[in-house]
Formats: sequence, C-alpha cells, structure tokens
Amino acid sequence: MSLLRERVALAVATVLVGASLVIVPSWRGQWLEICHLALIASAITLALLFVTRHLGRRGIAIERASCAAFLAGMPVVYVVAWLESGGGDISQAWLWVEIAGFPVYASLAVLGLVRAPWFIVIGIAAHGITWDAWHFAQHSAYIPTWYAIACLIVDVGLAVYLGTRVAAWRKEPAMELQARTLTHSMSE
Repeated sequence: MSLLRERVALAVATVLVGASLVIVPSWRGQWLEICHLALIASAITLALLFVTRHLGRRGIAIERASCAAFLAGMPVVYVVAWLESGGGDISQAWLWVEIAGFPVYASLAVLGLVRAPWFIVIGIAAHGITWDAWHFAQHSAYIPTWYAIACLIVDVGLAVYLGTRVAAWRKEPAMELQARTLTHSMSE
C-alpha cells in the first residue's frame, strides 16, 4: 500500500511541477531570470527524485540531502528578485523580511537532516502555504503573481510526495548518526 501511495504522490508532484512550468507567461529570453531559474531547479529536483527512487536504499541519503538543500535555498529566489527589482519604490523593509527567511528555512532543513525528516516536509509545505501565498496576497512588487502561484503548486506537490518518503528516510539512520557523532566530537 505504501508503494502505491508513493507512486500516486510522485505522479501528483509531477503533474503539479509540470503545471507550474506551463503557467509561466513566457520563457522567451527569460531563462536566466531568478523566478524562471527557480522553476527549472524545481523540475531538476523532481527529476532527481525519480533517480533516487530508482536507486532504492542507495538513493535515500541523496534524496533527503537534496530536498534539504532545496528547502534551504528557497529564500535565495526572493532576495535576488528584490535585488533585481532595483529596490526603487519598494521599501527596504521587504528585503529584511526576505532575508529573515534564510534562518527559518535553513533551520528546518538542518533539523530535517539531523533530527526528524518531517522538518523538511513541513518546511517545503509551509513555504508554499505561507510564504508564497503571502507574496501572492500582498501582490508583491518584485515577485510576479505567476511565480507565487507556481511556487505554491510546486511546494505542495513536493511536500505531498516527500511525506510518503519519510518512512524510508527514517530507515536510513546514517545522517542522524553522522550528525550526532559530529556534534558529540565537536563538544569534546
């Protein structure tokens, strides 16, 4: 049953990531713009999930680490988008709000690696449901509406799938053991 649930969730994530790529108003000449790059990174992350799933146990650590990196890197898009906008009429306070996302999402990523994998799932879901929805509702001057919607869709899709992978991640205690060993040796 869990294998079927994983497959269905991966199919849902695939459809949602695909939908996010389709709602982009234009890709023409925009490949290096940060919001477009973020969606490309989402598609690459999804492709990596297919590969790690195919690798079975050998891919679990890679899968978990790459999802933690994906989570930790999310705030980069918003800071770069603010900087690309040139600030201009946009309050600098918005930049500090975006920078505040770094410790939040990085902490969730690290906790997901060294403590409980649910932190990664919750972090990715929360990013979409709170951060992206908030940017959409605020009609952010530097985050396009299409991106806020696309990122929300991607985050929810990935979180649904990753939620089905937590059991497999828990069976692979190497990260927690390595982290505890590192933490213990540093405290001595």
